[in-house]
Amino acid sequence: MKSHVLIYDGYVSFEIMLATYFMKTKGDIVTIGVTKDPVISYEDFKVTPSVALDEVSEEDIQLLIIPGGDNTQLKTNKQLLALIKALNNDHKVIATICSATELLELAGVSPKNHVSHPSGLEIHKNIISAKPNKYVDFAIEIGKVMNIYTDDEDFNETIDFFKLFKDS
Repeated sequence: MKSHVLIYDGYVSFEIMLATYFMKTKGDIVTIGVTKDPVISYEDFKVTPSVALDEVSEEDIQLLIIPGGDNTQLKTNKQLLALIKALNNDHKVIATICSATELLELAGVSPKNHVSHPSGLEIHKNIISAKPNKYVDFAIEIGKVMNIYTDDEDFNETIDFFKLFKDS
């Protein structure tokens, strides 16, 4: 399984690190940039995207994770907004956190009747969105939706370790 992650100048890497850590256990992480030029995260990490936005198609994507940050440049990117809309139409999983949730609305896929999850996430069919301080719940939910846990014990161990800070 490949997990696609949008990165851009000013993205907040901590919001997605645990989610990508979990998803890496089941496959590859593909970073998508507006171009293939290196981007600088909010934390000043310089990262070179694996592919440019014009090199991916919705058929290649099962999961798209979009971190928050200064996404001003993305709000008018018609190619990105069209991709988000196409992924939603194909019922692919779109996971946004913090300011990235605004992109859902701009793409016309913001859920009108969402479900408030006990963890504080918002979940609607194939869309997962979270506030920035919910990054652990966000990561766990992505793993659940993408069926990465081998069984209930694996799922519960993940919650115990990463959310409840219990040692095994």
